Amino acid sequence: MARRKILAKKNIGPAFVTLLLLFFAVFPAFAQEYPSRPVKIIVPYPPGGVTDLISRSQADAMSKVLGQPVIIENKPGGGTSLAYSLVASSKPDGYTIGHLALGSLVGNYLAYDVSYNPLKSFAYIGEVGIYAQSIIVKTNAPWKTWDEFIDYSKKHPNEIRMGFTNPVSTNSTPTRWINKQLGHLWKEIAFDGDTPCISALLGGHIEAFPGGGAHNILVKDGRARILLALTSDPIPNYPNAPTFKQIYGKGIDNIAGYLAPAGIPAPILKKLENATFEATKAPEFLAVMDKMAMTPSWRNSQELEQEVKNLISNFQMFLKDLGKLKKKE
Repeated sequence: MARRKILAKKNIGPAFVTLLLLFFAVFPAFAQEYPSRPVKIIVPYPPGGVTDLISRSQADAMSKVLGQPVIIENKPGGGTSLAYSLVASSKPDGYTIGHLALGSLVGNYLAYDVSYNPLKSFAYIGEVGIYAQSIIVKTNAPWKTWDEFIDYSKKHPNEIRMGFTNPVSTNSTPTRWINKQLGHLWKEIAFDGDTPCISALLGGHIEAFPGGGAHNILVKDGRARILLALTSDPIPNYPNAPTFKQIYGKGIDNIAGYLAPAGIPAPILKKLENATFEATKAPEFLAVMDKMAMTPSWRNSQELEQEVKNLISNFQMFLKDLGKLKKKE
């Protein structure tokens, strides 16, 4: 009766009243029925890499929670910007989401012209881990510590060849920033991805490599050692490797998680957040974390969105100092 009185006072016609009542009846049902078909995760890297392995290791657990298959679709290109553009332009119905490698999302946005805005184009689902970024050398290299490596670099300028992949990633950018502080003592050698960079290191074509995660397999099997962790906190199982934050006072972690197109209904986002959280408990996922020396972690949707804002703020300083900053937030 109360609703009828309010509607009567506003002189709303009976046809509109019927439509309004149908909306309130149908919208909750729509959210409750989601998902009614497979959910697709767009991964911004080729199959077999650390980012791809994370999503695949969680897909089964997510599908059990959602009650529908979770399908992986690899869309490399544009330094990951292709995948993020596809997610941003997808219908916000929860059936297309993306794997988030936060460093590349933010770095490409700040340094290049891309079709998305991290603060406007996406809804963030949840964080699942922290990439174990680090600078490594071969085990038989003469440098056992970061201090020894820096001391040698100063005494032998331009002798060290440092391999790089994406020039504005959260592993390459801090390393290039260090090189600038030192007066450009290392030769910067560009590669198309982690795999050719790892091959060059093992083949003796470069002396060091700031990797984003997959390179830690070399550390685990004894073919390489970590000199500097490009993280805020120590990398699991390698507590003696100093961190970038410990030495240079700045944190610039790369986060793994998931995002969706902006405008996704809140009930659907909540279901995806819950599925993502449950997938952090999957044995397959924890095995990948251990294999890649990554840190399992959890931030919910709101907490992850704040972390995106933090990285945009922190990353600008490095890119500006390197002459790579194109946008400011």
